[in-house]
Amino acid sequence: QRSGGGGESGREVLERAARSLEELGKLAMTSSSTSSILAVSHSAYLKMLLSLVGDTSLAESVLWKIQNGSVNVVDVNVEGKRRLVTSKSGLFGGEIVGKLRGNYGFELELPEVHLIRKNEIRHLEGM
Repeated sequence: QRSGGGGESGREVLERAARSLEELGKLAMTSSSTSSILAVSHSAYLKMLLSLVGDTSLAESVLWKIQNGSVNVVDVNVEGKRRLVTSKSGLFGGEIVGKLRGNYGFELELPEVHLIRKNEIRHLEGM
């Protein structure tokens, strides 16, 4: 938390998500037994992370229902492929919205990542 109160800004959360993807990729590379890693988080952070991964509008992600105990699978490239997210990315509504708003200097580099599964809940059936 910030001094004086308040939590992270949206930009700070996105930067933290990008760092998390970097760290998970590094961990997967150095893991001796498997390249699968389990990470647990709350739904608000997951919505931002999954929007970042899928280049999906943050405005759309507000409508997603992330089920408690659901499984979300992302594939983080560990071979050095990178992606640049800018204010014109789908995350912020795409190029048209970016042109209307103008470039406000947002750039975030992260590993290339693919969304494999979102909000998988089959394992919860019957519980």
